[in-house]
Amino acid sequence: MNVLSLVLLIVVTGASFFLKRRSLVSGIQKIFKYIFWISVLLFFIFLVYQTRQQFLLWQNNASSMYLVPPYQGISYFLKYAFYIFFAGPIIALLGAVIFLGLTKLLNKKFQERFFEKEEPYFGALSVFLIGYPGLIFYLITVLISGLIGTFITKKRFSAYYLWFPIAIFVILIINIWAKDLSIWQTLRL
Repeated sequence: MNVLSLVLLIVVTGASFFLKRRSLVSGIQKIFKYIFWISVLLFFIFLVYQTRQQFLLWQNNASSMYLVPPYQGISYFLKYAFYIFFAGPIIALLGAVIFLGLTKLLNKKFQERFFEKEEPYFGALSVFLIGYPGLIFYLITVLISGLIGTFITKKRFSAYYLWFPIAIFVILIINIWAKDLSIWQTLRL
């Protein structure tokens, strides 16, 4: 999943730069809204495919064929598939939807002082693609970079061009370094 996430993040990074420079400001929010929901749909379709492949693998293996029907009820396999394939992405989707709702609410309440209209979708897409527990590190990193940017510029700092690069950075750090840390193993499902 991380390779797929990285590819999608690189593509949407390029799209955000391209669309912002083309001054398609009115349509960018709608484009990234569709990108977010299409990405969610594609990831869950991929997870269903992985679940099917796991079932077929178990069914055709002499030692694991007793874990699937007709030897065992389907509930064992479905619990396994949910825990292995779906639990993390569902938590990430919940985090992304909560992030999206909160940022849109705060932005509306404070007359769009915090984010440009499409930025909540940038953050939500990044949160979803990073997944759980990486989304915790991502949100902390975005907050710290926003505070540093505000401190350096001494005025309103827009993280418009940082959402996706920070997400790419977090995925790379997790895969290179953090996955072996005990705190990462504790947070994982």
